[in-house]
Amino acid sequence: MNDVSYTDERGLVRVVGELYNNTGTNQEQILATISFFDEQDIKVAEGATAPVVEVVSQGTMVPFDLEIDLQFPHVRYEIEIDGIPTGRQPRQDLQILSHTSTAGDPYRITGEIHNPGEALSTYAEIIAVLYDDVGRAVNVGYVFLPAEDLGPGQTTFFEVSIGQPYGSIASYNLTTLGF
Repeated sequence: MNDVSYTDERGLVRVVGELYNNTGTNQEQILATISFFDEQDIKVAEGATAPVVEVVSQGTMVPFDLEIDLQFPHVRYEIEIDGIPTGRQPRQDLQILSHTSTAGDPYRITGEIHNPGEALSTYAEIIAVLYDDVGRAVNVGYVFLPAEDLGPGQTTFFEVSIGQPYGSIASYNLTTLGF
């Protein structure tokens, strides 16, 4: 969903987008395979990437980002998403108390996150998705916080730095997950 393809300043083709889990169950080992086709509709390249989350809960949207050095021109691409059903459930009760953004290179989002529940087993993850003025995901960033930095009832500072965004940024979304 909301995907876009562009060539970055290094000459790499990037495909950025979001996937929505509508499978009826939580999924893990997610893989987004992107096939690129030329004017004759012949596949000229293929690349794969995984979202930066261990488990994608049913009804959750997470970003993906593929960088690929294409040797042949392409006119379109197709995305196929695969995953494995799991009973694992990430914590979704972590709360962003405040956040602000600063445009530039890098684009920075800072704020505070609070753990209202029990101790995390390993880490918390904050995922940021940047959108253009028509709602397409144009870049993603994330930060991991060790479990010991966000104990039960604790609040801590976070910063997500995202490399040079493609185009202008109209909005962003933050997602928090705990593991």
